[in-house]
Formats: sequence, C-alpha cells, structure tokens
Amino acid sequence: MEKFMNWMTNVVGPKTDKIVQNPWVSGMQDSINKILPMILVGSLITVYNVIRNYLTALPDLTAIRSYTFGLIALFMSFLIPYFILHHKKHDNVKYIAGMSSIALFMIIVNPQILESGYLYQFDYFGAGGMFVAIISGLFVAFVMNFFAQISFFKDDSAMPGFIQQWFDALIPIFIIVFVGWLVVIQLNFDLYNAILAVFHPLTAVAQTFPGMLLLYLIPTIFYSLGISGWVFTPIITPIALAAITANAAAGGSAVNIFCDEVVFGLIALGGRGGTLPLSLMMLRAKSNRLKAIGKTCIGPSLLNINEPLVFAAVSWNPILMIPMWINGVVSVSVVYFTLKLGLVAIPHAVFSLWYCPVFLQGFFLSGFGGVILTAVVFAIGTGIWYPFFKVYDNKCLADEANGVYDEEDED
Repeated sequence: MEKFMNWMTNVVGPKTDKIVQNPWVSGMQDSINKILPMILVGSLITVYNVIRNYLTALPDLTAIRSYTFGLIALFMSFLIPYFILHHKKHDNVKYIAGMSSIALFMIIVNPQILESGYLYQFDYFGAGGMFVAIISGLFVAFVMNFFAQISFFKDDSAMPGFIQQWFDALIPIFIIVFVGWLVVIQLNFDLYNAILAVFHPLTAVAQTFPGMLLLYLIPTIFYSLGISGWVFTPIITPIALAAITANAAAGGSAVNIFCDEVVFGLIALGGRGGTLPLSLMMLRAKSNRLKAIGKTCIGPSLLNINEPLVFAAVSWNPILMIPMWINGVVSVSVVYFTLKLGLVAIPHAVFSLWYCPVFLQGFFLSGFGGVILTAVVFAIGTGIWYPFFKVYDNKCLADEANGVYDEEDED
C-alpha cells in the first residue's frame, strides 16, 4: 500500500495536475462549468412537473427547459473556443472564435433547405449534439490559435488595434466557414451523424456494467487522493447528458443507466464515494477530532457536498480510502442491476439538482422505488464504512491520549 501511495503522490499526481492545467483541458472544464446553470433550470422544471402531476391546473413550462437545457450544445460550441483561447492568452480573438464556432455548428447540424428558409431539428441543439459541439469548438480553437500568432501588420503600424484585429480575423473565419460549407453543403456529407457514430462505441460502453463501474470508480479513486472528479468532466459529462436526453425521449422505456441522475442521486449518497454514512458516524465518534469534523461536515453532507469531509479525513488516509473504493464498487453494482432488472424505474427526466437531499432526490428520480433503493444503498454503505470508521476512531482516540494532535497544533 505504501508503494502505491508513493507512486500516486510522486508520479500520477503531478502528471494529472499537468493535464488539468493544459489550456485545452481547462477550456473544456470551464465551458462545462458555465452551462451548469442552464442544466439546473431544466432540473427545476423536472421538479415542477412532479408537482404538476398532482396540480394539473398549473401551466406547462416544458418550453423553458427546451430553451435552456435544450440548447446546451449550441452554448458549448461558443464557450469551448472562447475559453481555450482565453487560456492561450489570445483574448483579442476569443469572442470571434466563439461566434465562428456557432457558425460552423449551425452548418454541421445540416438544416433542411426550404423555399421559406432553413428548417433545423431542434434536438440537435441539445445534449444529443454535445459531441458535435466539442469537435466544432476544438477545430475552431485550433484554427484561431494558429492564426492568432500571425498578423498582417507590423508592430509599429499606425492602424488602430481594433482594425488590425478585424483584418487578422478574416482568414481564420473564412477557413472555418469554408470547411463547413465544403464538407456539409457542397459534398453533402452528414458530418453531424458521422461525429456521433465515432463516439457511439464510447457511449455504448458507458451503459454496460464494466463501463459504468470504471467511469464511477476511477474519478472516485482520484478524489480520495485529493484530485477533484471535475478532472474527468470533459469525458463524462457529454456521455451522461446524451444518456439522460435519450431516456427523456424514450419516456417509460428508458434504458441508459449511466447518467448524472443515477450517479449523484442513487449512488453517491452524500457526495462521490457515498460518504453520508461516514459523516453521520463521526457525530457519535469517541475521538474529539472526528466528532468535530462530523459536526462541521454533516450540513454539507446532507446536501451531497463532501469536499470538507473528504479533505479533512479521507484524502490520503488508507484506513478510509479503502472503504470509499469498496463502497463505490458495491453501490454501483447494486444500483446498476436493480435498474437493469427493472425493479426500480430508470430516471428519464433531467434532474441535476445534486444538492437535493438524497431520499427526496430518489423520489424525484424514480418515485417510491427510488426512495427504497436509496435506503438500501445507504444501509449497505453504512455496513461498509462502519468497521473502518471504528478502527480510525480508535486510532484517533489513542493519538489524542498521547497528545499527538496537541503537538501538531503547537507546530
């Protein structure tokens, strides 16, 4: 175990941090962070629709979700090149890059040309088009980043700066739009579905048990090492959003299990790693240190925010890291096969209010079956955490008796 910890500290940690700091990865992460409010609005409409099932006189607000969550691919097409160029220190062209990416995306979705104008499929603008938006955004960022280092004007040019930016942007804008025009319009190539076909194996694997287990467990292991699960959002979020969108379209026939609704509503109780039972146990700890951590962290834990708990007690602590990993494997297994066997309904509506208390969240996702499944996962998690917690509590109690923490405070 010590060799593994040293390897993670000295090799994996620094390399992961280097990847996270890469402008292209940072740009993707920032883009996803910025669209979260749009996703949350869609989640609020899901809650509203549950209430509307009982109060049928309430108006239908589905259109609000359509023009927020339903447009996230379009938003992403702008944000990706914008943030990448921002991290590349090319702020003078980041807005132009974003607008150029929207132009390219609108070409790629290949509208039907009618006498009255263009007819777009609205679904292409939502989560189903996320992969297309990513490819479009990355291509635009690449072109704009290349030409941002080239200028028609000399450093001592008398031409105003904003005029220089206009002319310098002409060629990259033309290249971006020309490529879209040539491939999609002139060659009549369905680039949209071609991109989706490339990513289809990845999305298909994610819906298998091994795929779901890996996509949940790997970020959880890194999280227990102090590396936020947000590192994996550029990979996981498009898959999860496409899955819940397909479930919403299928309604009662939903089949995609790996989505954020399942992960954060039915598996990660109290936060990634299912730490809510641990937080509750710490309230009854014999160790004053753990009891203090429990009192501090129980509020956030009830709202599925466990950064304080993880970084205060779990991170780089083998005694508590191991049950976090075990809980990840077991909870994913229980939830996956329960949903796969049809014992509880697979969520089919957008619900990204991950800070909603767990049992209430289970009800919004899968009705009373979701509440029961949440209770089962919570009970199993409690059984997994308890023996490791007792070992750590006794260790902390012994350390307190020997004045270990007092000496640390003095340092």
